[in-house]
Amino acid sequence: PQGLHVVYTGVDDSCFVTSPEEDDYILYFGRHDIYTKGIDLLFQAFARVEGTSVRLKVAGRGSDEDRRQLERLAEDLGIASRVELVGSVSDEERRELYRRTLMVCTPSRYEGWCIAAIEAAAASKPVIGTRIPGLVDAVRDGETGILVPSEDVGAIAGAIRRLLDDPAERARLGSAGRTWAGNFTWDRIARDQEQVYETVVAGR
Repeated sequence: PQGLHVVYTGVDDSCFVTSPEEDDYILYFGRHDIYTKGIDLLFQAFARVEGTSVRLKVAGRGSDEDRRQLERLAEDLGIASRVELVGSVSDEERRELYRRTLMVCTPSRYEGWCIAAIEAAAASKPVIGTRIPGLVDAVRDGETGILVPSEDVGAIAGAIRRLLDDPAERARLGSAGRTWAGNFTWDRIARDQEQVYETVVAGR
């Protein structure tokens, strides 16, 4: 709308990993709001990705009840041995999780502005997300990651399998992601905010 200025939340320079590697896991990072963040969808999709030793790590803040629900869901789906509930981590641990993951999955049902997707991009990691407001702003479909329809477990599983099977595609998306994340450094965000103030003052 006319007169509306959007300034996004930025990422710290430390998120820009200089030596990314790949370990045998996929990462979800964020609040353990199971329904809103679609963690249940991710577990269902991961259960369909068979014939691989790759694990799923779930990191971020959550209540004890959230953890128990996730443990039960993993058990019910037969993936408990392949899922690691990391929980809350330090900033250093968070950077290391991003640095070594194969990809980051954010299959949310609702989002505001998905900072985890930008942090993943800064670490040169591809992002699988859902085609919803917030994520369509944070992930460039086919360029920095893959966007799939919301609540489509089969599509999430297919995107995971596609990236697992194609290291070159992971590298391409990750490299473009790092460039894209450069738009969201705090220096850049500060300049954008300053421009908003200047525009408002000039319009008076």
